[in-house]
Amino acid sequence: MRQMSRRFFLRSVACVLVVLAVPGLFAQRGGSRPGAGPSERIATIERDERSHTISVAGRLEPRSRIVHRIPAAGYVLSIAVREGQRVSEGEELLRVRRSDDVLEIYQPVPLLARVSGRVASIAVDVESEVAVGTEAVTIIGTDGYRLVAWVSDKDAFRVGLGQSVTAVTTEGEDVAGMLETRSQEPDYETGLFELVFGFPANPAIRVGEFLLIELPVDLVEGVFVPRDALVRRYGAYYIWVVTAENTLEAREVSVGDTFGEEVYLPEGVVAGERYLPAPSGREREGAPVGGAESS
Repeated sequence: MRQMSRRFFLRSVACVLVVLAVPGLFAQRGGSRPGAGPSERIATIERDERSHTISVAGRLEPRSRIVHRIPAAGYVLSIAVREGQRVSEGEELLRVRRSDDVLEIYQPVPLLARVSGRVASIAVDVESEVAVGTEAVTIIGTDGYRLVAWVSDKDAFRVGLGQSVTAVTTEGEDVAGMLETRSQEPDYETGLFELVFGFPANPAIRVGEFLLIELPVDLVEGVFVPRDALVRRYGAYYIWVVTAENTLEAREVSVGDTFGEEVYLPEGVVAGERYLPAPSGREREGAPVGGAESS
């Protein structure tokens, strides 16, 4: 009997100690008590621009390619340049001895460069007989490059002429350029439209280099939020808005196109409002947000 009384006494003391310890446990864990405010990061809604992209690619061509032709019938007397050589406008390329100058009393006729650039090819040889208009020397300009790409009729008129673009080389270098022209009708064999991009002279690129371009289409201006900010309930989408009183409000929003990890919201929120970009799932209407961090 005494043993049973002692056991009952010890059990009673243990229960009392547990009850006394529980409030201290809650005090140490603080935020784990029901009703504590959320501690999620807060973001501010801003208006911005986003666009989808299409990929096009091609090889760089010189912006200008000028074919110089023989000015008089006769024989090539001398050639003053070589392939790959840089030349200036007005520089002599070759000389022609006129075929009617049997006594060699006339000065040879020079062929002069009409543009500055680099000699791409020489189509004649010394002492070869040539006629007026024969292709002789081709010079490519060094003032910039062009790139021709082809797109479908679905995308051709979604791109904006004059818009800036960024191309990427095979080595990962970014190159700035611009969309200069678009054909008004397609190639009727392929159904594709021609796009011509212009790139300024740049030591990082060269003629014949392959470039990949992510071309923006369908530019959209408005409000964008991370996809993680959206909460699906009752067949509609909501985001948790932080009110002026620093409490939570579940705001219904309309959802538009997705741009990467972001979603366009045509209606429901406006620039300047605060919201939770990554809710935890424990939020509730009217809960205080005093411990949140802004970003």
